[in-house]
Amino acid sequence: KQWYQRRVPITAGMVTLVKEHSALPASAYNVDFYDEAGIAAYKNHAKDSAVEAPTPIHTASVNHPGVSKEGLPIQTEFIVMVASLLVWWGANSIKAKISE
Repeated sequence: KQWYQRRVPITAGMVTLVKEHSALPASAYNVDFYDEAGIAAYKNHAKDSAVEAPTPIHTASVNHPGVSKEGLPIQTEFIVMVASLLVWWGANSIKAKISE
């Protein structure tokens, strides 16, 4: 599986966002901040939904622009190979015209 994870250092600890990469469409997400006791209570709530969910000490909204495809649709090695062949062909054509 491919995971999207982003760690942001803050003064009181660290923020970790973890979801499957395909599960992060473009949207605004609410990020809840918990203290140590809140994290323990949240883990207990995640294991057993009968346990009451803790209240976060702070909530922030994060705007995620969406997953973008990075790079070109074809590999750069292919582009370099085609460019090299064009340069070679051009040089041979010019050499043939000069030799005539």
